[in-house]
Amino acid sequence: MRSLANKVALSCVTWLTVRFARRPLRLFWASHFRRDLLCYDLPSFQLVIGNSRDAVQRVLVRGAAQYPKSRVMKPLLSPVIGRGLFASEDPDVATIRRMFVRAIAQVDDEAVVAASFRLLEEYKARWRRDGLLKRLPVSAEMSRLTVDVVSECLFRMRFTEAESAAFTRLFFSYQKLSSPLRLFPWVGKSVFAPIRRFRQKRVAERMRALIRNRFVHALRDDSSPAASAPFARAVAERERTGEAPLSDERLLDEVAVMLLAGHETSASAMSWLLRELAGNEALQQRLRQDMQASGAPDTRAASEASLLKSLINEVLRLYPPIPIYPRDATQADTIEGRQIKAGAFVLVSPWLIHRHAELWGDPLSFNPDRFRTPSSADAVNRFMPFGSGPRACPGSRFAMAEMQALVSGIVQAFDLRPVKEPVAQPLGNLTTRPDREIHVTLEPLPGAG
Repeated sequence: MRSLANKVALSCVTWLTVRFARRPLRLFWASHFRRDLLCYDLPSFQLVIGNSRDAVQRVLVRGAAQYPKSRVMKPLLSPVIGRGLFASEDPDVATIRRMFVRAIAQVDDEAVVAASFRLLEEYKARWRRDGLLKRLPVSAEMSRLTVDVVSECLFRMRFTEAESAAFTRLFFSYQKLSSPLRLFPWVGKSVFAPIRRFRQKRVAERMRALIRNRFVHALRDDSSPAASAPFARAVAERERTGEAPLSDERLLDEVAVMLLAGHETSASAMSWLLRELAGNEALQQRLRQDMQASGAPDTRAASEASLLKSLINEVLRLYPPIPIYPRDATQADTIEGRQIKAGAFVLVSPWLIHRHAELWGDPLSFNPDRFRTPSSADAVNRFMPFGSGPRACPGSRFAMAEMQALVSGIVQAFDLRPVKEPVAQPLGNLTTRPDREIHVTLEPLPGAG
């Protein structure tokens, strides 16, 4: 009874916090950006926030088996992705991860760049046709564009225009409903905020219906291009190694993971990146000159020290797509000399680590040149936009190739200008996508297509 009373009390505090703070990332305060390890003994469990390189290694890399994904994440993700890779610790998770790696490995950088440029040309034509250049809704358009790139490369097909607009709109709605703070006191038990949970499930069902009708049916149809696409070949290869075939529902789960995880990293980063460029004409000019000097506007010309690559890295530093990695401590441990209790709720947060005063000079400033020096490029365990260790995102190479192509294509065609509006902030529920739409003006450059 006492444990239940503690959870109820903590839930009341959490409800007030969610009601008035709204964005989880606002709950980090100054000491979180300076300390290596913070431990809080709460009424029902221990909360640990690890920022040091040793903590990252212990929780995400060397001790990954001891620190599985937190149970808090399952009720947040499972309505959309079911038992999919990012919500599951099932026994077959290793074979599913290998399946994703195989699928992505079949698409080289040149193919990603080519698809990105071709689709961007289609989008530019639609932006002109629909009169969007004066006030482009960046987050919505980057979400649609990156979903299309992933779909074309991995499934050889994509949503219709109406479906892509509905899908990305639904996902943004889902994110707004999915605050991890609401489940925090219950460590994964879906007891809290039942009305919002019902709304969350309803949105998820509509998203899954779109994925099922467009992709899952095609993957099962031998006459469809999707049946021989990289994702389908990776599924078949998994089954040839002796694994049980995926049911239609489980296949839907994994397709949902590929679409959502495959596009959200790039879409979120592109939203912030275009906002930064729109507010900095000098940086746009430098970027065009740097790309012109390289001789080709694609990833093959983007060396580690190029301004294009450095610009993307700096956006990923300040706005890491996944701001927090929650883990459960399955047994007692010691990190940085502090005792970690079995059952502790452990957070490793790229949002904190990428802005940590002891790890970065002038950490809150936007300065892409910091990645153009060898000392800043050496960022092991302090720069982790795609995670770290055995659960790191398998699509990081794909995302970087895609973003470099899209940024170069946009900047060489348009001059970006800011639109006066309320300043967007990172939502921070599941990802750092903006909590409101970001608009920019695109002014066609002379001679650009």
